[in-house]
Amino acid sequence: LASIQDADYRAVAEELLRRHGEDFPLIPAAKSVHHGFRMGLLMHTGNMLKIADFLAGLYPEVIDRSLLLAGTFAHDLAKAREFQLSELGLATDYTVAGQLLGHLVMGAQEAAEVTKALLGHLVMGAQETAAAAARLGVPEEKSVLLQHLILSHHGEPEFGAAVKPACAEAELLSYIDGIDSRMEICREALAETETGRFSERIFALDG
Repeated sequence: LASIQDADYRAVAEELLRRHGEDFPLIPAAKSVHHGFRMGLLMHTGNMLKIADFLAGLYPEVIDRSLLLAGTFAHDLAKAREFQLSELGLATDYTVAGQLLGHLVMGAQEAAEVTKALLGHLVMGAQETAAAAARLGVPEEKSVLLQHLILSHHGEPEFGAAVKPACAEAELLSYIDGIDSRMEICREALAETETGRFSERIFALDG
């Protein structure tokens, strides 16, 4: 996160890390399907950040690296509120909010809340100067972009996306999420498959 060059996106990401510093490193990334083990979310997010960093460097004329990295870090943080966890730290069920809202909506809500709080600090610190007033529109636009990445990172509505990706960073994030999720599903299946034999049909990989 320290390598995010845009100060606003870095501040939002660091505040989200501060808020989730205790739960984020420990919880699974899913109830089942992929990374459904302790520290699964940390592994999943870390892998995705590596991919995001590489692809942002490959397409610098298209991708805002700061937005992509901030969105990648934030995309699944609300799973801490989505899951009910056992004493062993495994996801056993969904919370009421998890069932009714889901981690995409809750994640976007938290990103908006953090951005608003940080903007308030910026305005107070600047004592309502003209320079601060001129900046007010920028964090709001960045907040909306970050929320969009979170809301669209499942790619398609049939896969749980609240909206479809509508900017290059959102499109790329949905692919990055799919790559790491599907490779983990493959890894787990291969670990249980004898050499020379096929796995059972894997519905999460389209059968």
